[in-house]
Parts: sequence; structure tokens; C-alpha cells
Amino acid sequence: MSLLKKLIKPRFLAAMLSYVLTLFTNCALTADWKISTQFATQGTYTDNLQLNNTKTVSSNNQGSKKESDFFIDLTPGLVITGKGRRLNLDFAYSPQYIHYLSASSDDKMNHRLQLNMQSELYQEHLFLDASATAQQEVIDSLSPSSGDAINPTGNTQTTYTYQITPSYKSRFGRFVNLGIHFENNGVFYSDEGSNSIGYRSQIELSNGSALTALRWGINAEDELVEFKNNKNEDALTVEQPTTELKNITASLGYQFSARWQMMTRFGYEENNYAALTETNGEHWEFSNTWIPTTRTTFQLGAGYRYFGWSPILEFSHRHKHSAWTASISRNISSARNERLQNDVYVFKDAFGETVVPDTGDRLAVRPNTALATSATFISSQFQTGYTIQMRRNTLGTTIRYTLREYEGAKNNDETFGASLFWTRKLTGLTSSHLALSWDKNKRDEGANFIQPMAITQSTSANEVTNFTIDTGLSRQLSARTNLDLQYRFLDSDQYTENRVTLGLRMMWSD
Repeated sequence: MSLLKKLIKPRFLAAMLSYVLTLFTNCALTADWKISTQFATQGTYTDNLQLNNTKTVSSNNQGSKKESDFFIDLTPGLVITGKGRRLNLDFAYSPQYIHYLSASSDDKMNHRLQLNMQSELYQEHLFLDASATAQQEVIDSLSPSSGDAINPTGNTQTTYTYQITPSYKSRFGRFVNLGIHFENNGVFYSDEGSNSIGYRSQIELSNGSALTALRWGINAEDELVEFKNNKNEDALTVEQPTTELKNITASLGYQFSARWQMMTRFGYEENNYAALTETNGEHWEFSNTWIPTTRTTFQLGAGYRYFGWSPILEFSHRHKHSAWTASISRNISSARNERLQNDVYVFKDAFGETVVPDTGDRLAVRPNTALATSATFISSQFQTGYTIQMRRNTLGTTIRYTLREYEGAKNNDETFGASLFWTRKLTGLTSSHLALSWDKNKRDEGANFIQPMAITQSTSANEVTNFTIDTGLSRQLSARTNLDLQYRFLDSDQYTENRVTLGLRMMWSD
């Protein structure tokens, strides 16, 4: 791993990025570029700006007083997409400035960024992928949160991530394919959390085109993560300076037909991170993939690792006017891994069609975010979503569940969530929307588990439930301008909030 750290030095990365900039310049004239400049401004009235506790009443506490306020946010945005023979780029950046009229709250600036780049540096052999994000997140899911980054509760912060992945691919005749991948990544928090830098290497051998039915592969991975000191002296869990994951896997499968494939994987992993039980051992996995049509994929299987059984389910079905996905998994994860997998903006809809993200929207802050520590946990996840699109209506729903079993402390973090949305085209220029969401967060705290500091309003509850109703109208004033009127109601175990928002969105696209 020390060799990998030497390879991915700042000088090396700077040279690679310099080459990409040259490639970017050379491909700019041949790629299909689309640029969208946007601007949004909204005025909002809220009857509970700080999300004060208004439901808990006792002999010593008669409930906190709500603080109403009116605030304005200004959100310029820039979206650039480029599709070329050797370079693909998706970029969206949108700073959000919020001005509160009350003297008790300072103005704030939220940065939101999504960058995805895939480039071919040299003739089907040398590649460079890169990504970067900036987004707001909840510090502690059990403390006051409105589901976005608007309320100045002190329970939100900005997270920054980056990933740079050079890779090499080659073929040995028609029998063997070789892939070598290096990755340098980082996760950084503006307020609380364990900042970290990661290094990953991967070597993969697989069958070539000569074998049409028999599938085989050998994969070796090594990942090292170095954590910086937690900015919170009262760490959420016992902190660790580094973690290292090593894994070697062999796979063997057979494709019986274009619709049916069976795959078996087995290997050994050697991990080094804080845990109360063994972190090394053999692993195996068996799965079947069924593709009855070009629009439907179904994978079902099971695996076993040192921490127990792991179910495997991946389902995807897309029709002309509907899309349905479902997944079940159980794997090793961490707070930084979750951040590296999060997207701020999406450039494709549920049907796989390319879309231009609306940077003027108030981005949702995920209520089920893992605590920003260096701890490693076993993550069990289930998620399903269904969307149907009709002539005037679009209807969708999602259901999600996550269980995090921290291995360095005796505690679990459990989240449930469900949402339903409905949009309707009322006239050629007017549309309406209705969204309902329900979230439940539960934590079983162990002896080494300490609540975060820097929370303006703490809670002693180990379980919090939030319910939100969001509805409104949108009127197209011109080809580039929309007027929005929205109402939002938030009901939590300890507080409620009502919001009314009037906003103007403008978009200029090439």
C-alpha cells in the first residue's frame, strides 16, 4: 500500500489532471456540449425557525416558544454536460445564500456541487475517472432537522468528497482481459466528523471474448484509509487512525442462455479495523441472474462472510411509462463510504433519460445519514421504488430501511423511510405537486457511544419520527421563467413547523 501512496502523489495527480485539461481542450470542438445557467430566488415564512421543542411539557418545562421568521434565499446555478468520443462530463454547481430577517440568526451560504468525469487518455488502454461533491447533511439524525439545510438549528454541515481513479485495461488475445485500477479519494466535514483520505488498488483478470458461455475472473483489492483527528473532542465512538481492507476473490460462472446466468465467487479477506469480533476469514457467494426481457433484470443469491450471511437481491424493470427497482444487501461499510456513494444532483431520471438538474430546488438533506466517525459497521439495506408516468400525472413511491451494526461499540443505528409524490399537469402552463414522507430513526447506544456536541437543541430520545407534507403550484410565466407557491408542514415527536414559500426560477439553456 505504501507503493500506491507513492504513485498517487499530488505531483502525479497534477500531471494526470493537466493531461485531462489538454484532452478536454482538444475534445471541446467535437463533443456535444450543453450549458444551462440558472437563477432562483425564494421568500419563505416559517412559524418555527429554530425547530424549538413545542410538544414536551413537564413541571419544569412548559414547552419552548416558537420563533417565527421570514427569510430570503438566492441560488444561482450552472450546469454543463458534455458527451464526446473520449470525454464525458457532468457538472452542476449552485451556491445558496440565505438571509434571515431576524437578528438572532446569521446569514449562511450552502455550497452544492456534483462533478462526474470519464475520460479515455490513450486508445482503449489508459483511462481517468474523477468525481467531486459538496452537499449539506444532518450531523445527528436524532436532533432537530427539517429535512433540508434551511433552518439554523446547528444540526447541519457541509460534506466534501472527491475521487480520482486512473486505470489501465488490456487484452491478451481473445482469452484474457486485464484491468488495473488505482484510486485516491477523500471525505471532509465542515464542522464535525473524522476527515479522511483513502487509497485503493485493484487488479482484475477475466475471460476474453473467446469464451462465450464460461465466465471466470480473479480479483485482488487493497484499501487503506487514513483518518484525521475528529473535530469533536467527545468522539461519537472510539476513533481509529487507519483502517485497511484486503480481499482476493475468484469467480466462476456459466451463461446458459442470453436470459440465464449462474455465478459463484469465493475467496479470503484480511481486514484491520476496530471491532469486538474477528474481521478476517473466507467468504463465498452464489447468485443467479435472469433477464427475461431487455427491460427486466432479476438477480437473486446469498453469500457468507466472517460476520454472517448476506442476502443478494437486485431487481430492475423499466417499461415505456413505468420503472420499478428493488435491492437487498448486507456488507461492510462506513460513514465515508456512504458519502462517496451519494449524488447531489442526478443527470438521468427514473426511466434512464438524460435530464438537466434544477439547481434552484431546495435539496433534501438525508435524515438517515450515518454518524460522521471513523467507525466501521455492517450495513444491511433494503430499498424499493416505483414510478409511473401518465399523460398528465406522474406518481412515485419509495420505501427504504437501513440497519448499521457498529463493530467497535455495542450499538445499532436503524432507519426507516417511506415517501410518496404526485405531480399533475393542470393546464399547459400550470402544474401541481404533492409529496408525503415519513422517517423513523432509532439508535441503541452502547457504552462507547457519546452524543455529538455543537447541537443547539439536544434530545435525550433514542428514537425520532418525522412526517412531512409538501404541496404547491407552479406557473410558467415564459419559456425561461416559472413562479412557484409552496406550503410545507413538518410534524416531529417534539416540534412542528409550517412554511409558506413564494419563489421565482429562471433558466437559460444552450
